[in-house]
Amino acid sequence: MPRIDVRRRQALLNSLGALGGLCAAAAPLPLRAWGADPVPQCGKAAPPAYPPVDKPPLIQCWVDGLRQDGPLPDCSPLRQQDAVLVIRLTASYVAPGTLDDQLARVGAVSTLKGMPYWSFTDKQRQPLIREAYAIESAESMKPRADFSVAELKRGQDVFFAHSDNRSSALVPFVMRLTQQDATGFALRVESLGDIKFMGFTVLAAHEIQWGVRIDHLGGNRFGYRSLLGVRKLRMGAADKHRQSNLARAAAMFDLLSGRVTEVESYR
Repeated sequence: MPRIDVRRRQALLNSLGALGGLCAAAAPLPLRAWGADPVPQCGKAAPPAYPPVDKPPLIQCWVDGLRQDGPLPDCSPLRQQDAVLVIRLTASYVAPGTLDDQLARVGAVSTLKGMPYWSFTDKQRQPLIREAYAIESAESMKPRADFSVAELKRGQDVFFAHSDNRSSALVPFVMRLTQQDATGFALRVESLGDIKFMGFTVLAAHEIQWGVRIDHLGGNRFGYRSLLGVRKLRMGAADKHRQSNLARAAAMFDLLSGRVTEVESYR
């Protein structure tokens, strides 16, 4: 039997001990077989109640094998129920005007340009969206005016494009009003093109979806719920994807509400 140097033997024992400590620390999370497909993070749990307008948003995350902030959420606002990363934001805000005024602000997709967000990577607030505008179709990518309330209320697909600070090209998206009633409205957004970084595909078409519900709570108070789902994590650590999409979800709420969410506390 070959002999092992004493120092090498001790180093090996130390490495095994450290590995055991890591496994023990991870024990509360369910383990999957190596190479197994990620488990969708969609369930049946209803969203929480809207917090008061003077409270920060409630942001919850679900990532297979990494983090689950409560029972798996109801993903019915999304077109497909197979997201492996889910970010749910629940908040309320104060704004002038009516529900139609809020819908008009959603339709003004050109205002996304220059939208700031908190970068966990760079540890600072910086512009997220480089360019944004409505387009006639995903095929033509021809710019057009922002969407009117009347146009959105038809409940048909409308299209816009934007590029962010990590991607190299404009990406088309589709948006549709899916619900409208006396108390509020809901809409869904889905990517129609690949999102790339340095030539590598970060998200393929249809792999990121977003559902938003806005309710009139009375007076000048509005409730806001968003559910962001990512169907495949392609590049980088899963928690980096969680942080990046968490920051994006908060930035969208901030743009509509005029608030600044301190997302570092959600790390």
